[in-house]
Amino acid sequence: MKRLCGILCGGIILVLVLSVILAGCTQPSSPAPAATPAPTSAPALSQPAAATSVTASLPYGVTISVPGDWKRVDTLAMGMMDYGKNTINIAKFSSPEEIAGDPSSTNTLSIDVDQNVPDKFDAYFNNATIAVGKSYGTQMQAHSVTLKIGGYDAYELDFQTADVKGSYYFTSVNGSIYIFAFKGPNKAPAVQALQGEITDIYKSITITPA
Repeated sequence: MKRLCGILCGGIILVLVLSVILAGCTQPSSPAPAATPAPTSAPALSQPAAATSVTASLPYGVTISVPGDWKRVDTLAMGMMDYGKNTINIAKFSSPEEIAGDPSSTNTLSIDVDQNVPDKFDAYFNNATIAVGKSYGTQMQAHSVTLKIGGYDAYELDFQTADVKGSYYFTSVNGSIYIFAFKGPNKAPAVQALQGEITDIYKSITITPA
């Protein structure tokens, strides 16, 4: 009888142990913690573009903006110009070398004033056109009123030789003629650079004569 009781007690204990083990095996597993996304860096703020031009206030009421790397020389000297007029040069600007190592590859802008001109503007421009042709020994390409400079009608004069290419702009303001003479070597890099800058420069001009 004692033996039977021991067998029964041992069986009960075995069943209880097996129940505990099975219960542990069938417990649902805890879900793995979600991966924390790596922090992303904030997008870089775009920096304001550096100034690409500088504005100069010149004598005779001229204000003009030119590329920031151009150099300015003030002269206020009177002399005979290649367009056949004795005028006052109020400033000259020159670009850096457009071809590295070639000092002759700079472009220039010369600004002149011819005061108290008795000629009509058309006649003045026509005579200047002839004079430039003689100075460079080339055929000229003259334009009528194709644009405005500082709010005033302007005449454009283009020319080129094997060595030089130029675009001159003449405008009449209160009896004075203002001449903006762009010129540079007839070399592809210099020509392309000047063509890309001329429009912005002449559009920036204001003229407020005394």
